[in-house]
Amino acid sequence: MKRSFPLAAALLAAAAALLPGRAAAEVSTTLSIGLRADRSEFVRGEDVTLSGVVRNAGTTAFIVDDYGPYLQNRIRLYLRDAATGRLLDPRPGSPASAVPSLTVKPGEERPFSVRVGAFYDLPPHARVQATVVVERGENESAASHPAAFTVVEGIEFSSVVRTLPGDDSKLFRFTLLYWARDQAESIFLRVTDPARDGRVVGFAALGNIVRVAEPTMAFAADGSVTIVHQISRDRFAKTRLDASSFPLKVLERDNNLLSRDAVSERIATQLVSERIEAREAERADEGGGLFRRHRTRVPAPDSLPSAITPQPAK
Repeated sequence: MKRSFPLAAALLAAAAALLPGRAAAEVSTTLSIGLRADRSEFVRGEDVTLSGVVRNAGTTAFIVDDYGPYLQNRIRLYLRDAATGRLLDPRPGSPASAVPSLTVKPGEERPFSVRVGAFYDLPPHARVQATVVVERGENESAASHPAAFTVVEGIEFSSVVRTLPGDDSKLFRFTLLYWARDQAESIFLRVTDPARDGRVVGFAALGNIVRVAEPTMAFAADGSVTIVHQISRDRFAKTRLDASSFPLKVLERDNNLLSRDAVSERIATQLVSERIEAREAERADEGGGLFRRHRTRVPAPDSLPSAITPQPAK
């Protein structure tokens, strides 16, 4: 009696809906695939990574490669909006296989990871279900259980709309925002294009934040942007990014600042040491060095007060 796999068959049918003219493949009895999201929540624009594993219980190797005999072997990624049930459209020109190369020998299992941003533009405020389908040729496939995650907008600190250096034809919105997760709060910089319905064109994770002092965002003429934010009770962080083009590139990062004015611990220590050395030098010039005892001569008075003037003996 042939085994039935209703859930896997339903997932394969949904996947086939994105592939016009392609007949649904039979559920594989030798290949299986699993998938999980590395986080339950992602800030929109953040790099979403999914981790999976392919298991091969058959007698022949499963190989994904761009070499001729293996071109029909793929691992496809599908996303569904959990609220509407609608399959999301992949980005035009995205690769057919979510994993470019993989070899799983008989009796083995191999892990893989997928960067969702390479294939899809995620909608805001969405609950997403991700599924991967492993295909051996045109006739054998296996689907994973859905891996769910949520796309959040984050909470905005501040936002600036500005052009890039040398190009006044396009406006971009730079937004500082934060989100709480893993029992801490993290700060991010997101750059969107208002002309393309707010599509994210640049994103940077700046680390943890303590929301005592307001973070600052300053732009320079060379197109760089410097962000200073508090990371602990007595520490601040400064990150300078190249925002003249996208994706954003980190130019400088310093997590040992003593104030929001971007005074680093190294510089502050150096200044204090220089001042101490200068003071010691001044006292050495006066004579006696740093521990010279100060003595002040007090002239004797011509006459003592009557209250303590010795009286003649009677």
